[in-house]
Amino acid sequence: MLTMKRSNAPTLTDIAREAGCTPMAASVVLNNATSSTRVSAATRTRILDAAARLHYRPNKAAQGLLNRRMNAIGVVCWLDKGDVNVYFMEVFNGILAAAVRNQQNTTVYSVSNWADQDGLIQFFDGRVDGMILLAPFNLDKPLIERLQHHTPIVMIHGNGSIPETWNLDVDDEDGAKQAVGHLLDLGHTKIVHFAGPDHLLGARRRAAGFMAALKSRSIVPHPSMIYYGEFTTNSGRERVASMIDTLSPEELPTAIFCGNDAIAFGCMEVLAERGIKVPDGISLVGFDDSLVARMTYPPLTTVRQPLTTMGEHAVELLLAMLDSSYQPTCAEEIPGFSGTASEVKPVHLIYPTNLVNRGSTTIPR
Repeated sequence: MLTMKRSNAPTLTDIAREAGCTPMAASVVLNNATSSTRVSAATRTRILDAAARLHYRPNKAAQGLLNRRMNAIGVVCWLDKGDVNVYFMEVFNGILAAAVRNQQNTTVYSVSNWADQDGLIQFFDGRVDGMILLAPFNLDKPLIERLQHHTPIVMIHGNGSIPETWNLDVDDEDGAKQAVGHLLDLGHTKIVHFAGPDHLLGARRRAAGFMAALKSRSIVPHPSMIYYGEFTTNSGRERVASMIDTLSPEELPTAIFCGNDAIAFGCMEVLAERGIKVPDGISLVGFDDSLVARMTYPPLTTVRQPLTTMGEHAVELLLAMLDSSYQPTCAEEIPGFSGTASEVKPVHLIYPTNLVNRGSTTIPR
């Protein structure tokens, strides 16, 4: 028969025995517990000395129950099993930086099916004080309402405005205009757009910016110039391979505007395999400015989203929701934010983008 060994970690009872006091007094001192028990300065000193001698470490879960705060943030993201999500890594760097700065722990939940509401809520039940959703996917209203009822949430790239919820987003259309405008300035007119999924608002906005940029130069855009797909490296590989196999060399575009960096990475791989040089054969522009964009060969010209900053701000806003006296360090960057968080209603924040010109674009040959 299997027996479980008792942990050697000292308990509050051990500390109380060592300090010559009650367990309640030890709890008041070591766990900041709320109690009518008063502890003298001398007793407090004995308790702290006993805790140091016995190497006592407070139980964080118990402290969370006592203080009604776990000092933990849940991060919910979509991760494709067959692809590296460079977008998530950039945002998560910002979340971690702000969490560490504010002495918060982070727990990550990877979603493969947004319909699994019970799994998501049960995973975080009692473990976190609030959630940050990296959710550029279709989240139905009942799920959002249920999440809001369960715990405070902040969204990054939510698919549209969510009432009573901070939603951090970027100016997708303007970013696309900058990317396509750059290609047009170089002399490209045969440009296609490898877009994200057409059910996502951000992908549609980038496609709209692509079309608007062409129209501004009196180029008549055609629906066949936009190839919808996923925001993944694999999707970039598949689309550029299909285009090369379908079109003659004369029909190929001279430039591709990719809906995100991951798509561009996939394009680079296949173009290299097919002997088409970037940028001499085909120029490429991405959208994100992830860390990997600076490491490709050639380095990727891309539209920079302030992903790390957005991750940091999401933590700050979530903490402000949890504590009305907390003043976010980013307060001056939030439109209409003044006073305490309790006086400000959550809004849809739009961050600007800017083009980063590197080595993956040149004049058409």
